[in-house]
Amino acid sequence: MIYDINDHPLPAFLIDEKLTILSQSENAVKAFSFHSSFLDLVDLDSRDKAVRMLSPSQDEVELELVMNTVQSPYSLFQVFAKWSSGTGQIVCIRQNDRIEKLSTMLQKQQERLADTNFDLLDKKEELEAALLKIKQLSSPFLPISNNIGIIPLFGELEKELFLVNELNLLQILNNGKYERVILDFSGIGEIENSGVLPLLSFCSMLEVTGVSVVLCGLKPNHVLQLMKYDFELNQNFEVTGSLKDAVDYYLKQSFM
Repeated sequence: MIYDINDHPLPAFLIDEKLTILSQSENAVKAFSFHSSFLDLVDLDSRDKAVRMLSPSQDEVELELVMNTVQSPYSLFQVFAKWSSGTGQIVCIRQNDRIEKLSTMLQKQQERLADTNFDLLDKKEELEAALLKIKQLSSPFLPISNNIGIIPLFGELEKELFLVNELNLLQILNNGKYERVILDFSGIGEIENSGVLPLLSFCSMLEVTGVSVVLCGLKPNHVLQLMKYDFELNQNFEVTGSLKDAVDYYLKQSFM
């Protein structure tokens, strides 16, 4: 029996045994755009796993895949699949809450390897590549309307976070003609000294391109760290409390 998944609240797909996409929900199109094969959505390093696990022989299966979305080439998803009469039903759920834990684990491993000899050089390079992917997962762009988007930040706010993501985010904002972007600090633990000036530079570039910056989810330790660098919150940026408050307020403003 083929189900109508067009109005499914999450990115959902119907696939055949060769992983060809038979149909997809509107939210799947928004997240991934149109593709003929489900493998086209999966990062190269995760494709073997997808082929092995997304098989009718598995009946029902749950797995994690790094997938290529419209906003980010590296997004972590929890994938649920169920097969019936040769047709697979797939639902994808973004897993941003796992990113900070992964980043912390990899960072600790990198520190342990930093003083090792040249025999571990290849392992260090693989680890650095993995950390780069984690950084790219740590500031995805989530559109919530035609002119408003959210950038949820995770982990430690440091220079590398902006070096890895700045160009991609600026291109997304420019191409989408967004008028306001909400930077959510709820997932940030500490603001490192190296991250303050890149944050200010990134916000200034957004302002120059006509995108208003809103800061939300700031904790007291965040504000104290920013003030050390004369980061004038109230004069340069709009500041709100929680992400929910920011979304509710600015969505209402956009429809007035």
